[in-house]
Amino acid sequence: MQQRFLAPLFLTLSSSSLSSVLGFQLRPPQTTYSSPSRVFLSASTSSTTDTLTDTEVQTLFNLLADSTILYDPSRGTCCRNRCSGCTYLDPAGNFLFDEYTTNNSEEDSRGWLAPYVNVDFGECIQTSKWSTLLFPPVSSDDCDDDNKAAKKKKEVERKEFTTFLEQQLSSSSSVSPLAIQALWNTLSPSVGYPRLTSTEIIRAIKGMEGAKSEMGGAVTYDTFAKNLLAAGDQIQQLGGLSDGDDESKVVDYDAMEKEELLDVCVERGMKTNFPKMKRIIIEELRFFDANGRQGKRHPVKNTLS
Repeated sequence: MQQRFLAPLFLTLSSSSLSSVLGFQLRPPQTTYSSPSRVFLSASTSSTTDTLTDTEVQTLFNLLADSTILYDPSRGTCCRNRCSGCTYLDPAGNFLFDEYTTNNSEEDSRGWLAPYVNVDFGECIQTSKWSTLLFPPVSSDDCDDDNKAAKKKKEVERKEFTTFLEQQLSSSSSVSPLAIQALWNTLSPSVGYPRLTSTEIIRAIKGMEGAKSEMGGAVTYDTFAKNLLAAGDQIQQLGGLSDGDDESKVVDYDAMEKEELLDVCVERGMKTNFPKMKRIIIEELRFFDANGRQGKRHPVKNTLS
C-alpha cells in the first residue's frame, strides 16, 4: 500500500521535498557493479529469438554427448594398483566397469553427457566428447621445450566457448546466441562465470536436475533439454540478450582480492556470515547477480538456492 501511495509523489517532488515527506535523507547514487548474469546474456551477435527450438537443443546435445558411457563401480575408491583380492577386478585381473551404449528402443537412445573428462580402466580408456570439444590440446608453440607433450587447455573463456561450438556447426545446423548463452549458463556452477574449468563443468553436469546417479551423474537428452530450456527462460526473464558485446562491463570476481569481494558484498547489503573463502564469496556474489537476492546454502549439498 505504501508503494502505491508514494508513487505519484516520486513523479512530482524534488529530492529535498521527498526527504521531508519521507522523513529521512535520500542517499546519492552509488557506483554499482554490472551483473554478470545480465551482461553475459549476450553472444557475439544479437538475436531476435525469444525461445529455444527443439532443433537447437538437439544440435547442441549432439555436439557434446557420447553414445557410450563407462562407469566406475568403485566410484573412485579403487586405487588401481591391482591389489590382491580387490573386489573391483575380474578373475583375469582386469578392472571391472559398467558400459552403457545407446539403444534405439530405450529412452536414452540419443546418448548422454558424460560426467567426466576421461576414464581409464586399463584395457579401456575413454575421453568425453564435450571435453574434447571445449578443451582441445594446447599447441606445441604455447609450451616450453620441457613440455612438448600434448596438453589440454585448463580453462575455456566465454568467447572461446562460442568459437569452439561454431567451428563444429554448419550453416544448416546453426544455433542462436540465446541457445549458446543458455548452454553456458547450464554448464556453469552458477550464472555469470567469465571462464570455466572442466571440473566446474563436471560438477554442473552431475548437479543437473534429473542426472542419473546410477551412471555416475550422466545426463540424458530429456534431462539436458529440460535444464537448457529452463536456462533460456531465465535469460528472458532477466531481460533477454543484450545487443553487442558488453563483456568489458563484467566484474571479474576471480581477479579481485578477498577483501575487495567482501566489500562488494557489504555494498550490496549482503550478510557475510558465510565462510570467508574466495571461492565461496564469489559463488555468493554470482548467485546474488543472477537472482537479485542472497542465496540460502544447503547444509548437506553445500549449494545455494
